[in-house]
Amino acid sequence: MRLSALREGRALIYVPDTRPALRSDGVLEPAWLEVFYNPTMTLNRDLSVAAAAAFLGGRRGATVLDALAGTGVRGVRYLLEAASDGTGVINDIDPRAYELIARNIELNGLAGRATPANRDAGSLMLSLSHEMGVAFDLVDVDPFGSPAPYVGPAISATSRSGMLGITATDLAVLGGSKAAAARRVYGAVLPGPLREYREVAMRVLLAYVASRAAEHDKALRPLIVVSLEHYVRLHATFERGARVANETLSRNIGCFRLRSDAGAIELADELPDGKTCFGPVWIGPLGSPEFVGKVLQAADRLDYLESRQRLVSILEKLVSEVALSNFFHYRLDSVCSRMKSNIPKMAKVRAVVEGAGYRFSESHLDPLSFRTDAPPDFVADACVKASRT
Repeated sequence: MRLSALREGRALIYVPDTRPALRSDGVLEPAWLEVFYNPTMTLNRDLSVAAAAAFLGGRRGATVLDALAGTGVRGVRYLLEAASDGTGVINDIDPRAYELIARNIELNGLAGRATPANRDAGSLMLSLSHEMGVAFDLVDVDPFGSPAPYVGPAISATSRSGMLGITATDLAVLGGSKAAAARRVYGAVLPGPLREYREVAMRVLLAYVASRAAEHDKALRPLIVVSLEHYVRLHATFERGARVANETLSRNIGCFRLRSDAGAIELADELPDGKTCFGPVWIGPLGSPEFVGKVLQAADRLDYLESRQRLVSILEKLVSEVALSNFFHYRLDSVCSRMKSNIPKMAKVRAVVEGAGYRFSESHLDPLSFRTDAPPDFVADACVKASRT
């Protein structure tokens, strides 16, 4: 295998020679590489490192598992940038990836701290947790496609006080464009394609993870959840106990309704019926404002991150957005279209909403998206009023 060396974060990484994987337009096709590596996911990995640094917070001897590692870049970065005296297992089922992981461990001086593994991710996590009694402070699952097959084993492998990170790149399924697959993979009944698919995807994934956690008598506690580019990324921890798991499901699993009159989607604490209310979806908050603030501080401190400027901008929105995430986001273009109104500047809509005593936050999901605790009818009227000023 011909290799190239590149630097990402604090890591120096060998990756397969990218030239054979370039399309005719010069764009890299990661799936064509001998070992998967996607440079466009640097933002995802930068966020993950910042979240790990915020969560571990100097915890000594932290343990890390990167279960679907590819080149091993994420696991190596965790140990270099967030768990500097910790240990970890970096795994991939592909023998070529395993060889590359071992080389990258050596290249970054992590021999003795990081162990390469060549196992099926699900069986490895179940073996470590059930047969060996090993659990990790940080477990990361970053598959190519759906994380569904790995969620249960990953929850088992996460320690009592640990954090689980999950990436899902199957937005078309989670967001409803492939409704049959959403029902088959996640048990979610969805109405079909929606412009608001990003948040639908986040809430369907959270509901699925929460349900799988409850099977292990664990209650999901989302810390930070985003939908960017072609993926959803979530970091969560868990509270142990059957009673609290039951309470979490009862309080936070419901459905969503489409309101055609006001261009709104409303969350409801009811079971989905597949006709007027769809799901199941997570209707609780999309993370912790306090934790998002810590991630922002960590990202600000890690000034070498390649995507730092963009990451900080996203996190600054999230700090206020998460506090309103019990309410589904609005798209300004959708609301104004239904009201047959021109699209005003977001600042004018904010002024109308906040002037009436309601809370308002722009959303990271789209430049035209926002959240508010104002009623849908008021939001619709606010669009019209803002467009006339």
